[in-house]
Amino acid sequence: MIKENKNLGILKFARIISYIFDGSVLVLPLFLAICFYGKQNPAIIFPSFLVAIVFIAIIPYIAVLLLYKTRKISDLQIPKRKERLFPLLIINTCIVIGFFILIYMQPEKLLLSVYAIYLLGLPVISLITLFWKISFHATYITLFSIVYLIVFGKWAILTIPLIPLVGWSRIKLKRHTLAQVLGGIAVIGTISLAVFYLTSYLTTDYWAVDELSWLLKSSSGYMNLVLPGFGLSLVFILAYIFLQTYLRDKKKRISGLE
Repeated sequence: MIKENKNLGILKFARIISYIFDGSVLVLPLFLAICFYGKQNPAIIFPSFLVAIVFIAIIPYIAVLLLYKTRKISDLQIPKRKERLFPLLIINTCIVIGFFILIYMQPEKLLLSVYAIYLLGLPVISLITLFWKISFHATYITLFSIVYLIVFGKWAILTIPLIPLVGWSRIKLKRHTLAQVLGGIAVIGTISLAVFYLTSYLTTDYWAVDELSWLLKSSSGYMNLVLPGFGLSLVFILAYIFLQTYLRDKKKRISGLE
């Protein structure tokens, strides 16, 4: 009985984590930090902030809520891969419309950069979802952590432990596998860092670049030997996990049809 109560408590905690760090919840603190932290005239930025929130969060959430109320989807977090396709079409359309409005409004560079990550990342994740149930929770919390590092600097490293915590909650609730969580982190992490690099945010003091540069220079001799092998092994490991998960899911689908 004690063990059963403990398991129920762990599952309840995992469920709370999943709801707190859902993508629709994280949008608000994400864009509040981008638009208003350290800004002297928030009134000028507010219209752009409002457009971003409306098209990334409010309209998509209302659409998902209506789909849930009309029983087109079985859960607000849309755990079933087949049920995700129509909501994703709506969300992608909203984000494209919002992007053109923002371009016309000429918002701050950081706001447009983060919005561009949504614009690039969501279609990629949507395409992957057609074949594989990648974790949206993992993508959103990873983006949240990276953006906070950009905005608040090295102290935002405290947000990094949230990534494995959210990943654990999705695995514990049996909504995703480890491979699906890692896939979400890898996809959005790659897109986010690429966008921030192209927009010059990774060459500023936000990421404590001086400290990182010193560390890299001090260890460059060792890294030249280690990194190529480590990188190749990591690629093969991720490819193996992806292949095994795909084959297992395919086998389940075939056995379900028989």
